[in-house]
Amino acid sequence: MNTKKLPLWKRLTFYLIGIALMLILISLLGEVGVRGLVYLRNKSYPTLTTEADHKIGSRALADFQWDGTVKDAEGKEYPLHFTTNEQGFRQFGNTATTKKKVLFLGDSFTQAIEVSDDKTYFSLLADSLDVEVFAYGCRGFSTLQEWMFLQQYLPIIQPDVVVLQFCSNDFINNHFELERHSQLNNNRRRRPYLQADGSVKFEVPALIGWDWLAEHSMFYDMLFTKTERYLNQSVPAESTSEYFIEKEGTAYPPFAESIEVTGQLLAQFRDSLPSSTQFVVFSVDNYKPFFETVSGICYEKGIPFVGYIPQQLDSLDQIGQPHFALDGAHWNELGHAVAARVLGCELGDLVGE
Repeated sequence: MNTKKLPLWKRLTFYLIGIALMLILISLLGEVGVRGLVYLRNKSYPTLTTEADHKIGSRALADFQWDGTVKDAEGKEYPLHFTTNEQGFRQFGNTATTKKKVLFLGDSFTQAIEVSDDKTYFSLLADSLDVEVFAYGCRGFSTLQEWMFLQQYLPIIQPDVVVLQFCSNDFINNHFELERHSQLNNNRRRRPYLQADGSVKFEVPALIGWDWLAEHSMFYDMLFTKTERYLNQSVPAESTSEYFIEKEGTAYPPFAESIEVTGQLLAQFRDSLPSSTQFVVFSVDNYKPFFETVSGICYEKGIPFVGYIPQQLDSLDQIGQPHFALDGAHWNELGHAVAARVLGCELGDLVGE
């Protein structure tokens, strides 16, 4: 029995439909599997705490709550009660209070997923200084994102003091080329970058820049991340941003550009505040050459800078009192307590204590 052969265009159509259906099935199964793994992982630690935001790139999850028991870097267990309000703030005081109002802004150190609500450095300061505290942090935030967030809430909160938490990786996250060629500090997410002419441009520093798909699919986000990590294994360390910054310092053009941009952003923070509002910057680490650079910027701009929290923490480590959380990078409860004590000494005069 003779069978009529289908035309080539029909056979190609069937092949393409079959491939499309197979990709859809793989995507669906992969999405279900990855979301299940993330759900199980999130039950042991609050890892899924940020989401995409079209205005500023990302934001902390709102109305989030996590309760459980976690370990620090030394294996010590402690209870963790982590919450955010409907705007994603870790702490949002009374805007109509008669107390002095202090707004804390920062990245992962201020989002502080590692410690309970009442153990964060800003919560401890609220108690010791008797001030009304507002605190917002988002993992991976750059200085520009923090400034953009400030513009949204400055007229609502009307703080008496704004405290900006600074991290050494802010210099990399403030510059597209530095972040794109960083192996350690590439957030891989669409974010805004301040340009030399003062404009703002949104870009994706990831090697695989399909950010819309990564934002909406945990499966593809994991796939892209794993692929980029594999590709990075073949990239020599001598070609990374961190290597050139360590080797050349401020003579490395992208780092020099980032210093200029970071200085502009810190000046924007200062200048956007009412004359009655104080502005303070503090650093969570003292890595070279970043620490000396940000302290120099603040000195040049006339911005009060608190820089000896890392030294205080290092001295405790040397006597057997470690301050790291489970990831070995962020603070445990002791780290936050030390930061609160140091900041309390600096902020006391500003709030009349």
